[in-house]
Amino acid sequence: MDKEPKLLVWNYTLEEKERLDNLLKGVGAPPAASIDSNQGHLSLRDIIHTNVHGEDHLESKETVIFFYNIPQKGVIFLINTFKQAGLPQPIYAVVTEHSIEWPFSKLLNHLVSERDNAEKSTDQSGGE
Repeated sequence: MDKEPKLLVWNYTLEEKERLDNLLKGVGAPPAASIDSNQGHLSLRDIIHTNVHGEDHLESKETVIFFYNIPQKGVIFLINTFKQAGLPQPIYAVVTEHSIEWPFSKLLNHLVSERDNAEKSTDQSGGE
């Protein structure tokens, strides 16, 4: 199975994706792959390693960037590069040996829940 490092994006506009790809090109990285709405209920493994598409479409306003098989140092470098470039602030996630088996829709819901809980925790601790 393909172990090539990959960057996957969800819910980026064509303009945002083009800006991201130009930025990636500038640092010598390949362009990001877009997750299509009809791949939203497939496992990350299927999305990464096949060209399969499902029948059902997933709708979500969230934007996500997944890092697959990218070393931690590279992930940190890319996140900092994206932030400095003023790109949209998505949910960033690293694909793990466990999350690769999850359907994208389930993982997206989980990541949104984690982000919302972290924001609530930060708001509560900042207000004390």
